[in-house]
Amino acid sequence: MTDERYLRQLLCWGATNQQRLADAAVLVAGLGGLGATVSQLLARAGVGTLYLVDDGKLDPPDLNRQLLYSEVDLGKPKLETAATKLCRINSTLRIVTLPGRIVPGFQIPSEVTVVADCLDNYASRFALETCLSPGTFLVHGGIEGDQGQVLTLKKGTSRPFVEIFSGSLQPPGPIGVTGAGATVLAGLMVNELYSVLFGEPKLLDRCLVVGLGDLHVSFLEV
Repeated sequence: MTDERYLRQLLCWGATNQQRLADAAVLVAGLGGLGATVSQLLARAGVGTLYLVDDGKLDPPDLNRQLLYSEVDLGKPKLETAATKLCRINSTLRIVTLPGRIVPGFQIPSEVTVVADCLDNYASRFALETCLSPGTFLVHGGIEGDQGQVLTLKKGTSRPFVEIFSGSLQPPGPIGVTGAGATVLAGLMVNELYSVLFGEPKLLDRCLVVGLGDLHVSFLEV
């Protein structure tokens, strides 16, 4: 079953990289529009251990873009719901849930080598960076309206996230986002997560900006 499950991707990246995925421990911070899809793609690809962090419950407006959930999950905690669904997708996964909000002092397990920032506000993103151990990679993703971004940083080597986005303001009220937009950005994040785990990050200290309205792409060195 396992060999058959990964057959198509083995044709893309080979057995050595597949083993790197199996040996990896990735933390997904936030299980909303980005994290629900990022975690699912990582599970389907065979990442060995997924640490999941979220403190929210599923609300009706979430259903347009949070592809891991359905109507029967409304009102349920995303953390436990996601863990259950991901285990059903891939029973070989080791899934560890970390309840609570990400605040300064939040404990990230030492075996985690890369963190997927799928959070939806800058205060939590800034806090997340303070919790990283030196050498840990952070793959940040964000989307607002028809524009999104993906950026990889390495703690202790890269310019601090809080410095790069120090002038960023959290928009008041709900942020506009479509299911298509969140899915595109989540896919780009996972593609970069694979690259980091394979030892060849493509967006290290380099922010990919994607405009979905006019289909433009640009890169910003940070």
